[in-house]
Amino acid sequence: MTGLLKNKLAIITGGGRGIGRAIAERFAKEECNLALVSRTYSELKETADFIEEKFSVEVSIFEADISNEPEVLSLVNDVHNKFGELSILINNAGIIGPIGEVSKIDGKEFMNTLNINVGGTFLFTKAVVPYMKEQNKGFIINLSGGGGLKEFPYYDAYSASKSAIVRLTENFALELDKFNINVSAISPGPINTKMFYDQLNTTKDLLGEENLKTLLDQETSGGESPDNACELALFLVSQTNNLFNGRVISAIWDDWENISNNPSIKDDDFKMRRIVPKDTN
Repeated sequence: MTGLLKNKLAIITGGGRGIGRAIAERFAKEECNLALVSRTYSELKETADFIEEKFSVEVSIFEADISNEPEVLSLVNDVHNKFGELSILINNAGIIGPIGEVSKIDGKEFMNTLNINVGGTFLFTKAVVPYMKEQNKGFIINLSGGGGLKEFPYYDAYSASKSAIVRLTENFALELDKFNINVSAISPGPINTKMFYDQLNTTKDLLGEENLKTLLDQETSGGESPDNACELALFLVSQTNNLFNGRVISAIWDDWENISNNPSIKDDDFKMRRIVPKDTN
């Protein structure tokens, strides 16, 4: 262990599996204590047991509905009371929601997707900010991708939620910069998580031909490694400046390590879209 995050505390929603778990393990390697949140207790327990056996860190787990405000506020208060400091928030939890052409989507399922994906991001951010203000520091990373920056037909609820998360990231960054709270977003790329396989199990004619082909190609290739998103998350919470504040960065397509010293990425031209290498040459 290198101890880059020694004695820090990260809250990770959706921390029981997939990208959330991968980030949890990577942070634990850097000696970061963890508060993992999910609606599935068994996954949280298995993840926590694995991490505590492998790394010398403390892991607390919380089974919770991230769209329930009183539950979220109480949870974050409990975490603060136990650990004393809230260093990092990773808003990772989300669902894919209904898939299909707009006239065939159930309205309640659409709104439920927004409540979980956007509402969860909003509520956890709202809950941690008072504590981060007291500390005069903090890092918040939101997970975007999946239509957050471009059209994603047949995934109306999911892509709308991810676009909203990008805009919230920009808003939060401007609101909280004076408190030394850095807010950024990660687009992790096509990773073969449970959410990916849930899409493959969807009735094929709901996906659209192009989406189906993309999914099948990804299944064949094995998808991207979550390691890229983990390293980017670690990079962002290790920054000593706010160059990436309010920005969304692709873990696999953006050369984020080499563009980090170019001040032009603060320009308004880079809002609501990724920073790509050709922009900063």
